[in-house]
Amino acid sequence: MRIIVGEISSDFVVKSSVAKLSTKNAWALYARRRWPLNGVKCAMAEWGLTEGEAKGLFAAQISQPTIDKIIDHPRGGFGLGLLILEIRTQTALRSWVHSERERLAHESEQQAAAADELAAMARDLPARLGLGAAGAGRMAGSRRRHDREADG
Repeated sequence: MRIIVGEISSDFVVKSSVAKLSTKNAWALYARRRWPLNGVKCAMAEWGLTEGEAKGLFAAQISQPTIDKIIDHPRGGFGLGLLILEIRTQTALRSWVHSERERLAHESEQQAAAADELAAMARDLPARLGLGAAGAGRMAGSRRRHDREADG
């Protein structure tokens, strides 16, 4: 089985949309699909687990120290942790990053539009107050004078 970081393989996609996987079940699903035969021995050899730790992995009763041991192992690491998270959430990292980019771009566009609207309101304010161009100049001069006095 080939594992590609950032791509959740169809081997790990849960068909039922009703049941959400727990993190422990995601670890067990990963291990069972990776090693369908002699899994306990394979996991022991892969990550230096004890027999009890490996059995806990396959029984979806993996402990936090065992998870840490696997993640800290040279053949575990960040990529494996991301894959387990993808399995747990049933979301590919690439898809999540893409949707976050789109969400942030949309948010940025909304903020830019709001800033433009505020700038237009600020430009129109002197006229709305009936101050005209001369009044706007007095307001700006008054603001500069106030700023100088505040600076001391």
